[in-house]
Amino acid sequence: MRNIRVCSSLESAAHNESGAFAQASLALRAGLVILPALVFAAWLPSASAQGNPTVEPVTVKTTQPQKVTLQRSTTQPGTVCAFFEAELYAKVGGYLKKLYVDIGDQVEQGQKLAEIDVPELLKACERQEAEVARLQSEKVRCDAAIEVAKARLEQAQAGVKEAEARVAADRSEHQRIQQLVESGAVTQRLRDETLNRLQASEAALSSQKANLNVAQAEIKMAQATAETAQAAEKVGEKQLEELGISIGYATLRAPFRGVVTHRTVDPGDFVQAAQASSGAGRKALFTIAQIDKVRVQVAIPQRDVGLAGVGDKAQFKHDALHGKVLEGAISRLSKSLDPVTRTMMVEVDFPNPDGEMLPGLFGQMTIVLEESSDRLVLPAACIHNAEKGGECHVYVVDAGSKVHQVPVTTGFDDGRQIEITAGLRGNEQVVMGMLGRLSPNQTVKVLR
Repeated sequence: MRNIRVCSSLESAAHNESGAFAQASLALRAGLVILPALVFAAWLPSASAQGNPTVEPVTVKTTQPQKVTLQRSTTQPGTVCAFFEAELYAKVGGYLKKLYVDIGDQVEQGQKLAEIDVPELLKACERQEAEVARLQSEKVRCDAAIEVAKARLEQAQAGVKEAEARVAADRSEHQRIQQLVESGAVTQRLRDETLNRLQASEAALSSQKANLNVAQAEIKMAQATAETAQAAEKVGEKQLEELGISIGYATLRAPFRGVVTHRTVDPGDFVQAAQASSGAGRKALFTIAQIDKVRVQVAIPQRDVGLAGVGDKAQFKHDALHGKVLEGAISRLSKSLDPVTRTMMVEVDFPNPDGEMLPGLFGQMTIVLEESSDRLVLPAACIHNAEKGGECHVYVVDAGSKVHQVPVTTGFDDGRQIEITAGLRGNEQVVMGMLGRLSPNQTVKVLR
């Protein structure tokens, strides 16, 4: 009605105008008013339709839990080391007389590496040999003295027996004459003569017993002298052996089969004995490394220490192997943690018959710490972490395409997939992703 009144007013005003110009102006003004009205009338049905829109279900992608064999492993840098490595020093001092090997040479156990000239030790050895010979002669003389003492002892023992027999005979004779004197058959003078002979034989017996004691003392002294000479001979022989050992140190030999990796001397160099040189000036003459078998040292972090054990599977690779992976197992554990890095050193042995793995090579070692079969796992994108320390959960789509939030308990997590230890049976359809965009009982469209 308002529009009609406006039009009437305009028509009245138009009558006051003259000519065609007035009519055109009237038509233009009427159009400006009618056009907004028509636009508003067209907008009303559209606005009414938008008041009750049709909601499309959210499209999701699902997956099922998988049963797999889980391997918990750790990958750490590893360094190849010689199985055995020995630094050889000089035990005795002198000038290097001969050099038999150079770096890179393969040597066998006991093989000569170098010789040191030790003339003083050689002369000392000759002198000691002469001393041992003298002590051996002294021992022979002492043994002979024992034999002489034994002979004298036997002679003294025989003299004692003879004197005892003489005393017994003279005593018997004296008793017989004493009886005759008492019966008056013989004179007193004959009794005195037998008494004198008895006393003389008793004195001779005492003398023989004294000689026996002297002979026994002489044999003890000869035996003691012989024992002293024998001990001196042994000391001399041990000193000679010691000199022989020192002379043996003048020849440096390989302690085991390996490769000469370092050499620091040349023929004619003066070599100091290791114990005579200071720590700063002391240097190894040779370094021998056994590389037909090597050990790779790996420091594993504190979190994995409790799971590592001898026999755990290990794989090692480095650039020098050109993509080849070596299979092995942990051979030994240090069973202690470095207080600075909080890591434990483990070693894995590898055969190296071709010498491809050289000491000092650096690579990556993967150690399988734990292996479990028939474990349910889901991709990490399926697991939703609850706020404020609550339970983890997943979104499960039922047969009616409705979403349910299911709490789950998680286990091992390798960054790609997570173990589900409780909450799922294994036949569920679990939504992947969709973090924070789904609500319980929401209807979804599963992407096939």
